[in-house]
Amino acid sequence: MTKPPERAESASGYMLRLLSLNGVGVREALALCRATRRRVPQAADTDLLSGLAGISAEWFDHRTPRPYVRDQWNEVALFGFTWRDAWLLRGFRQQVCPLCIREQGIARLEWDLVAYPVCHIHGIVLQDACRICGKGLSPNRPALDVCGCGGYFAARDNETSAATPSVKAWTVWLSQQLLADAGIAQQSGLLPFAPQLHGASPDGAYRLICAYAGGAKAFRGELILAGRPWLSSHQVSRLIAQGLDALHAAAGGAQTSIGLGSGTPYALAEQAVAGITAWDRAVASREMLRLRLGRRWRNALPRCPSQQELFADVS
Repeated sequence: MTKPPERAESASGYMLRLLSLNGVGVREALALCRATRRRVPQAADTDLLSGLAGISAEWFDHRTPRPYVRDQWNEVALFGFTWRDAWLLRGFRQQVCPLCIREQGIARLEWDLVAYPVCHIHGIVLQDACRICGKGLSPNRPALDVCGCGGYFAARDNETSAATPSVKAWTVWLSQQLLADAGIAQQSGLLPFAPQLHGASPDGAYRLICAYAGGAKAFRGELILAGRPWLSSHQVSRLIAQGLDALHAAAGGAQTSIGLGSGTPYALAEQAVAGITAWDRAVASREMLRLRLGRRWRNALPRCPSQQELFADVS
């Protein structure tokens, strides 16, 4: 049995829905296709998936990650944009909105991104673990709304807490970028929270938010507190809220908690549009920290002098 996909549906969610209609599990289907090492659709599976589902290969190609290397950096092409693969996909620990599954019966393509922790339609934090067994949501579960233990995701008692207005505005803006030709009339309202994000790409905007949320140090701290090697949707939502609050404070001329003044966010936003990598920003901040603490080695040359100029106003 074949069924046409929805426009806002993800590739992995569509295949999971299609396989459940035919009474075939994901592991069984992968074994039949001799692709046992793959758990989620990849760019190399585009022709195979399009042949199985009976739809165009362009639909899968737009929704499946295509990794490549540019200037010795790993990047991924997905949804028509370029992303850093370090924080791209939820991968084997997926997230869902119980209300969207109950109303639409599909997995939206925005749920594949770590940068999308809140449903922009219902304004609630996405669910990334089963309430019964406590395990993360696997892409190999029996059905779109059923966990491997038999737990039902779309139950009314699975609804999560409401998100902050700034994070919801961010996810509305992100959804509009991914579905730019959807004719969405509503405004995201993101610019009042963070005007520095104007003109930035989704990947560049997310990197800028992460930088002002505390950078890699804040994310590692959340991982330590969680006691697991991945961040939950609640933790990502909290970090994004912190980054947006810092950007909002910096736009008003206030000093942020990470020591960046009012002029720096705009320079960082310009670099985000150009595609500065997270590694460059981390190295620049570490070099500036060593300089302030007097820990620079004698005759040592800065590794990223152009990126350090962004932090020149740090005292």
